[in-house]
Amino acid sequence: MRIDWKYLRTALVDFYRKTPKMVLLSGGLFLLSFFISLGCFSLSQFSREKHLVFFLEYRKGTLAGEVRSIPWKSSMEDRVRGLVEELLWGPIDPRLQRVFPLGSQVQSILIRKGSIYVDLSPDVLFASEDIRVGWDERFRILRKTLGFNYPQFKQIFLTVNGQLPGIPPFLPQNPEKQKKIR
Repeated sequence: MRIDWKYLRTALVDFYRKTPKMVLLSGGLFLLSFFISLGCFSLSQFSREKHLVFFLEYRKGTLAGEVRSIPWKSSMEDRVRGLVEELLWGPIDPRLQRVFPLGSQVQSILIRKGSIYVDLSPDVLFASEDIRVGWDERFRILRKTLGFNYPQFKQIFLTVNGQLPGIPPFLPQNPEKQKKIR
């Protein structure tokens, strides 16, 4: 099968001359925007990164990793949030057990000068029948997951509702009132 280039060229020139310029311009702009949108969609939807999320094994009580494919985000804070949420949602493998109770949420993530600050909802401290570890062990597993996947961060700070767990809450006091009391 041979393509007749002269015929194809004359057909295209004839089509170009007979079609109004506004129709050609609007059709060209539509096709251009379609291909740009398709390219952006394919780049944003299909770029994922694999991370290892640690959970406890039911029988042994040791840590076991589960590979998760998490959508890539341009912000490092959003990527860390995605990893922490994967840990909060629990394991896929039935041989592994949840670390955090249902309803636990990430309230905020902050990254500054090589440190990660993760603030979690108060639900992470509550006991439930399917969680067999204390909150200190839960935070150790969260630190292990973050440290393994993001070794570039030197320190990981975990707070619950803005407070460090296990430390009495900070109560701001007015120094003027304290002088009057004494």
